[in-house]
Amino acid sequence: MNDAFKIRDRRPRLSLIAALLRTLGVFSAGVGAAFLSFVSAYPLGLVSAYPAPPASAIEGPLGFARKVGDVEDLYRRESEPMQAYLERLTTAVAGGMVHYWTEGDRWAAADVPYTRIGAFDNYLLWMLSFRPEYRKNLQNYEFVTPRKALDRGYGFCSQVSKIVYSVLADQGIEATIYSAPEHTVVESHGNILDSDYGVFVPHSLEDVQQDPSMIDTYYAQFGPMLPLLKRAYGQAWQPLGTAEDFNVVRAYEAKFERLKWAPPLMLLALGVLLVSGGTLLGRREKNDRPASLPISGAAPDLNFGCSWPFVNSSRLTRTYACRYAMRYGKPVSEDGRRPNDAVRKSSDD
Repeated sequence: MNDAFKIRDRRPRLSLIAALLRTLGVFSAGVGAAFLSFVSAYPLGLVSAYPAPPASAIEGPLGFARKVGDVEDLYRRESEPMQAYLERLTTAVAGGMVHYWTEGDRWAAADVPYTRIGAFDNYLLWMLSFRPEYRKNLQNYEFVTPRKALDRGYGFCSQVSKIVYSVLADQGIEATIYSAPEHTVVESHGNILDSDYGVFVPHSLEDVQQDPSMIDTYYAQFGPMLPLLKRAYGQAWQPLGTAEDFNVVRAYEAKFERLKWAPPLMLLALGVLLVSGGTLLGRREKNDRPASLPISGAAPDLNFGCSWPFVNSSRLTRTYACRYAMRYGKPVSEDGRRPNDAVRKSSDD
């Protein structure tokens, strides 16, 4: 009888656990699927992670000309002369980026919506940007990964210079980013690449520093900016970081780009595991059930005790008799005797 009590006690508990596991699994998988849709929306082009700059900035002299479809389009073509390639790279990057900050030529708090990493782009870095120790870097963030910067579509001279530098570095072409208080450019093979203005200067920074007036021809279309540019080129330029620094930052960006997929995928996997576990537990509980017992009107079966008609017996007695018959292969009657013995006794009489 103890076994019967245990079975009756365990069955509801297993059913409840199985149902709970399946419910939690469906909920986890649903949250994971919604989360995955959120993370995928920006890479798939379904949403924009950043606000668009004003039309005046897009259509201005430092505005947008042509989107860079594939970063490999910025790579050097076979047999392309180096100087011709560097000039093409300078103008292509300039045309795919918008020179825009909200207040003049310096970053301000009003630029945060434009320069902070968007939640749709990378929600992990977006959340970190609110922490005091990361706020300064992540609220005015410039990508080193070319594709990320080009997808955002706007930035100042330092941002476009990082794009040009990274494209050149990926190809093993020597390049250095130089910065002065008023400007930032890239120097490669004795040429100045200014992708902020889209200007290629076939002279070294050292040469221009000695005679800033030589840039007049190259920046002729930006006449109002010439005084500022001459002042910048006449100053001492400092390298903006080292190759190792940029490699570390780029690895950092790549790591967080991978990490942002982990939570939704883990929620989906957990949901599948919970649903599978609940389903298997439910099947096990079903398989553990004893055979159903007829309580009236059943014809005697001398070969199987479970169908013996215990008309006036309690449910516990019927369960015990069934388990006895299944365990020992000997059906029993309601008064505890085997049916075969009862039949044999009546025939003797």
